[in-house]
Amino acid sequence: MKIVSIGGGPAGLYLGILMKLSSHKHQVTVIERNRPDDTFGFGVVFSDATLGHLAAADPVSHAAITQAFARWDDIEVHVGGEVLRSTGHGFCGIERRKLLQLLQARAAELGVEIHYERPVTRLDDELVRGADVVVAADGIASWIRTELAEHFRPDVDVRPNRFAWLGTTVPYRAFTFIFKDTPLGLFRVHAYPYSDTGSTFIVECTDETYRRAGLDVAGGTDEDRTIAILSDVFAAELGGHKLIKNRSIWRNFPTVRTARWCHKNIVLIGDAVHTAHFSIGSGTKLAMEDGIALRDALVAEPDVESALAAYEIRRRPEVEALQAAAQASLEWFEGTERYLKLPPAQFTYSLMTRSLRVSHASVQRRDPPLAAAVEELLARRAGVTASSPPPPMFVPAQLGGLRLANRIALAPWALGAAEHGVVGDAHLVFLGGRASGGVGLVMTETIAAGPAGAPAGTPGIVTDDQTVAWRRVVDFVHGQARIGAQLGAFAPAGAATDAARVGDELAEAVRRAAFVGFDALTLQLGAGELARWLDAGDLAVLGDVVARARDAWPAGRPFGVRVVDHGTVAARDAAVAAAAALRGRGVDLAWVAACREAAAAAPATRVGPAQLADRLRNELGLATVIEGVAAVPADLDALIAAGRCDLVALDRPLVVDPGFVHRAAELVGVASTAQVAS
Repeated sequence: MKIVSIGGGPAGLYLGILMKLSSHKHQVTVIERNRPDDTFGFGVVFSDATLGHLAAADPVSHAAITQAFARWDDIEVHVGGEVLRSTGHGFCGIERRKLLQLLQARAAELGVEIHYERPVTRLDDELVRGADVVVAADGIASWIRTELAEHFRPDVDVRPNRFAWLGTTVPYRAFTFIFKDTPLGLFRVHAYPYSDTGSTFIVECTDETYRRAGLDVAGGTDEDRTIAILSDVFAAELGGHKLIKNRSIWRNFPTVRTARWCHKNIVLIGDAVHTAHFSIGSGTKLAMEDGIALRDALVAEPDVESALAAYEIRRRPEVEALQAAAQASLEWFEGTERYLKLPPAQFTYSLMTRSLRVSHASVQRRDPPLAAAVEELLARRAGVTASSPPPPMFVPAQLGGLRLANRIALAPWALGAAEHGVVGDAHLVFLGGRASGGVGLVMTETIAAGPAGAPAGTPGIVTDDQTVAWRRVVDFVHGQARIGAQLGAFAPAGAATDAARVGDELAEAVRRAAFVGFDALTLQLGAGELARWLDAGDLAVLGDVVARARDAWPAGRPFGVRVVDHGTVAARDAAVAAAAALRGRGVDLAWVAACREAAAAAPATRVGPAQLADRLRNELGLATVIEGVAAVPADLDALIAAGRCDLVALDRPLVVDPGFVHRAAELVGVASTAQVAS
């Protein structure tokens, strides 16, 4: 088989090595436009797990690489004048130039033909012509991906923050995050060693800070100016050491995704097909693991097109899962300013769990002091007097004037059993059973605020019969837990949207909900009339209607809106803007649910719409509930401990197992209700 790689970075070189190891008969050519010693950047980071994959693929190159590694286990966080050290992580770093030299030597040893200083700009180039497989390993700015864009359908999301990749002579001995709040703005540093004398020093900031600091001169390409300004900003942290430049220009990170990875005999690999933000250090890891997966497919499948299709099918889910984690991480760093008000221990915990893939159990295993510090912080805030703090999900919650025994809620679950809008025994048993099962808050399904327009079987709170029926349910639930009402506004069939009518109906329904004794109330913004105004961006009308409802609700009881996370950054930005407007109209709680379509299309996640809830809580100061999380206690604990939400709301897990909360409490040896100071 004749294989040509356009691009001689780690992706192309490692694939060449692996193909030659699979059979010396393969003819492998790597074409690189730069000289052998040309490289940009400083260090490359690998985790212990990645090293295991490399060892299995080629023990010889693995041994050569690991002999040149700098190793460390700790993460050090500099924030708010304090330095916190988190242990037990396990990283290795190597100078990028050294990595390339080792891969170049290994490839040449195995008979890979490498052409340096040989730019290729056409697929009919003489070195490419006749290849059975053409590998596009030409990086983020891949011309092959661009030329065949109609087939690969790339999506390049250029992020707003600015960053510059520098080196330093500081001999770091940990993965070091520095958050330097200055009059110019907040600077974030991602620093890590790659040798005994050198470290990578990536500086990141918002576009506003970048311009305010004067780093935008010459479009951010003046490396000497960058060194001078940042040496002054980080004088104390550098302690006399120097910053080093190597094409250290200011950039915006591009997140690359592609709808297809292959076309005929052409396949994308590494940064040409996908990127992951540098905050999780996975670019080279992804590229080399792509090489392993592509080698496996080319060896196993009977023809090239089948092999390339198999490579994409197998590899895509792994990459998309890591990209989802990288997206959560980059958004955390884009909005780090919102977390500065957190205590240093909780700030560090939020940083450690930013990818939304690290559970509380994982933090406890890797860094018991950090997990204990956050547990003690949450317990102390809640007035818990137990000598050993309970897990975060069993710490009482305070929502305005409402105190909850724990932080688990029942998410709205439509029973469709309200005849003429009147709830009966089905609702009494269902809601009461979950209250008896230990949840802190039971939330109703959507209750219609008006007399017409709601789906059949929807409960109402319009007539006296409907109101009295709800009073029976609420009184029963109050024997075990607190209960909230979710109200929706619906239009009669064929009726035009009428703000005055909706406002009147909602205000009256809210008064009835208060009379019944509901402890909290949310307005459904994901369906019905309120959703129309929200989707149309008519926040003035929506705000007026919401304000009328708030005026009818007792002070001190939580009053919120149920918002839907559509899974994109743009949609989350719009949701935050809408919530900010409604906060000014009396909203103090955001109940955040995932859009079903977005959840189905996205990579599997255990933590639901945590990113939106996090922003609403830490940017706007709203109490937040995350709906749609998996019933994994360690994940629920992490969401709460990091300050991403006040409550987690379970739906199907509590429908299937009403006693889930009691059983979860028994497993960790606590009561569902923690001891609270009087």
